[in-house]
Amino acid sequence: MILGTHLGVGSHRPSAARALPPGSTLMLYTDGLIEAPGSDLDSGLGRQRSHALALAHEPLHTLCDQLSARMPPGSTDDIALLALRLPVR
Repeated sequence: MILGTHLGVGSHRPSAARALPPGSTLMLYTDGLIEAPGSDLDSGLGRQRSHALALAHEPLHTLCDQLSARMPPGSTDDIALLALRLPVR
């Protein structure tokens, strides 16, 4: 299993790699962070992108807390959010 996705026998999952510059922040999150009742997925992604950019220079705990706190009212989905910031050399 890769991130909860079961691949059938004989299946091949492509892989990719990308170098991130020092100071970059990588976020992995579930759909609960971006989906909101009455809103489409693209709107939710845009909203969270704007929030993340506004908080990009905050400490990681502040970034994560603020992103989850900015969810619109009425959202009942669970949220999982992992964030990693690469050290500045």
